[in-house]
Amino acid sequence: MMKKILAMLFLLTLVLLGSQRANAVKFEEAVGQNTPLAVLIYAPWADDKDTMIQAFNNMAARYANDYNFVSINIATEDAKAFNRRFYIYPNLPYVLLFRNNGKVSRFLRKDCILDEKCFAERLDMFDN
Repeated sequence: MMKKILAMLFLLTLVLLGSQRANAVKFEEAVGQNTPLAVLIYAPWADDKDTMIQAFNNMAARYANDYNFVSINIATEDAKAFNRRFYIYPNLPYVLLFRNNGKVSRFLRKDCILDEKCFAERLDMFDN
């Protein structure tokens, strides 16, 4: 019984720490701006989550002047705000691109995000 309690406390700690991760821009702020927005949707338990986050952060550094980048862990409050306007698809992780205050969007699959050339091409095409 004690092992189960400790395991649950550990899991809860991981979720809470994940929700404390600071974003340069929160989703609600970023979607209302004229700057295109790239949103990484992930779950702590998703396959390739760490690799996806690293690839996303690399693009965020490369395209910081052209895009806002926001990561949304579906176990946090940001996910609730996102889900009020949009829909979190079950095949996590993935990236959604938005422009025109969220009126235009594009879905990017995991294989494209992990391929830096593909990811960069999609960002360049979407911004034009």
